[in-house]
Amino acid sequence: MIKAASTLTAVALAAALLTGCSGSSGDSGKNNDDGPVTLTYWDFMDPSQNNPRAAALKQNLENFHKENPNITVQLSTVSFGDMISRLPQAAAAGQTPDVVKMFAPVVPQIAAAQVYQPLPEEAKQITDWLRPVDKLADKDGKQVAVPYDYRTCTLYYNDKILKQIGAAVPTTWDQIAEVAGKAAKAGFTGFGTGFSGVDNSAIISTFFDCFMSEVGQPISNQDGKASFNTEKGKEFADFLVKLKKAGGMPPSVVGDQYSTVADGLQNGTVAMSALGTERLLTLQKANPDIKSATLPKTSNGSDTGSTFGWTLGIGAGSKHAKAAWKFIQYMTSPKAGALMATGGEVPTRSSTFQEPYFTTPAAKTVLDVSNFVKDHSEPHIYPDNWIAIAGGLANAGQQLYLNNSSADDFMKSAQDAANK
Repeated sequence: MIKAASTLTAVALAAALLTGCSGSSGDSGKNNDDGPVTLTYWDFMDPSQNNPRAAALKQNLENFHKENPNITVQLSTVSFGDMISRLPQAAAAGQTPDVVKMFAPVVPQIAAAQVYQPLPEEAKQITDWLRPVDKLADKDGKQVAVPYDYRTCTLYYNDKILKQIGAAVPTTWDQIAEVAGKAAKAGFTGFGTGFSGVDNSAIISTFFDCFMSEVGQPISNQDGKASFNTEKGKEFADFLVKLKKAGGMPPSVVGDQYSTVADGLQNGTVAMSALGTERLLTLQKANPDIKSATLPKTSNGSDTGSTFGWTLGIGAGSKHAKAAWKFIQYMTSPKAGALMATGGEVPTRSSTFQEPYFTTPAAKTVLDVSNFVKDHSEPHIYPDNWIAIAGGLANAGQQLYLNNSSADDFMKSAQDAANK
């Protein structure tokens, strides 16, 4: 349904995490974007990896340099967790990378840490974004980032495992807990999620984000305080408790993270999980038994999750903002977006879907994913303390599993941690 620095041509790619950061490698004292320029770019993805998304990124970087031979992009592969901790420090030292890739829910928090500089006026000339961009702004309302991809949560399931245990694809979260228990008894991880704090608890916070959208519960109030500890919000914790009681959580859940669960799906050890739609093509290529479906319905009958994704912005310390904006323009252009779509990521501009690729059979999966994101998710505003919320959820989840804390305790603990 739905879905060490090495050289690539002349594009320098630092595949290992740099121990230090620089505003513009080798030419930070210059401010001439017409001559040879080296841009530093932080991305969580390593383009040397063997998967469709990495291959698409690698090709886009090569193509950009061919069209802009005076601009070399030095990519540093930096984990999401390290980005969050290091970017504010780099901004304080005036050493942010020229181009920053950042998870959309965290843009307000990163903007508050003065990591970005406002985008140039030309950014306003791009008017075909498929979702609003007005929230990708600093406290003064100036746009600091543009969308790089769109995604939402989807239910992934291993069709072979479900058939083995005689279970139909669950359509409610109560059914998920029941089927997960049966899968666990057959020797599998019933439902993959994780309470790890690594990479800022991305897996539990993403799942929570989509679940709150389903039940219609705002995560924060107008003052930016976490405010999800309500009867509607508690349905999320109720599900986790039911899942644990059914045996659908493995002991490893306290340390599992996004990549752990994705690997489990790929390797055929995880029966079901709720992850981002961007993983569909990669997972199905690695394991044809992996299928996807709409999110199970919550008690109000909703299966509509949240729209999120990654963004690109210009670092506050960049001495080459003109070249950085040229790179961002290219990476979000129809041409680059169509290539990115070959890796399963959903482009963010309507004009991208006019590219020839989208008339080919190969585009069916990403078109299905794009339609899924459009039909089954909605964007919303994120608070400045998203990382604190994510950490609170992970800690509360660990207590739920290890100490049998209640759903009420989970919600209170997570919200209190976010509002400290």
